[in-house]
Amino acid sequence: MFNYSRKKWTVWMIISFLIVGFLFYFNFEEGKSYKSSAMTFEIKKKEHHIEPGKYMEMWVIGTNANDNSPNKEKYKVMIEDSRIYNLLDVGNEYFVNIHGVKKRNQSEYIYTFGQLGLVDGTQLTGEGEIE
Repeated sequence: MFNYSRKKWTVWMIISFLIVGFLFYFNFEEGKSYKSSAMTFEIKKKEHHIEPGKYMEMWVIGTNANDNSPNKEKYKVMIEDSRIYNLLDVGNEYFVNIHGVKKRNQSEYIYTFGQLGLVDGTQLTGEGEIE
């Protein structure tokens, strides 16, 4: 009789731990997956949407310029700063590091720029002087 109740207690404890584990995962884990890529990025489209008085969305759509396959993956990269958006030109290539985040209920990654630079350009550092 002692062995039977001990086995029963062990089974209930295992089931309880599994239930608590699943509840913890689904309630507290956001279920995000991350992706990062560095590439020469060719801008194909540059678009924005403004909801007056509420928000503004800016994004570019582009591909990896070094990918010669006919079915290139297109990346939609969201831009937070309008100064960066204004500097980007359609048809130009930039060396970028993009970061993507996909939540559990989303079908696609949402990309943002981590680093952005001209392919053959000079990167300036330091402080400039304003006259």
